[in-house]
Amino acid sequence: MQVVIEFTESGVYKDRCWESSFKASKGQLHRVSPQYAAQLIKHSKAIFRAIPDTHTE
Repeated sequence: MQVVIEFTESGVYKDRCWESSFKASKGQLHRVSPQYAAQLIKHSKAIFRAIPDTHTE
């Protein structure tokens, strides 16, 4: 499961230790794990936007 966040600070981020780092700009939307979203939100680096719909019709 992933959630969508909006970054409030530009920077280089890394969701999971086995994944590559990625650059994000302020205002950019990105899918991340719920745990990483909570960490970024707690440190005021992102705000929650959505839980993507994973159903296919």
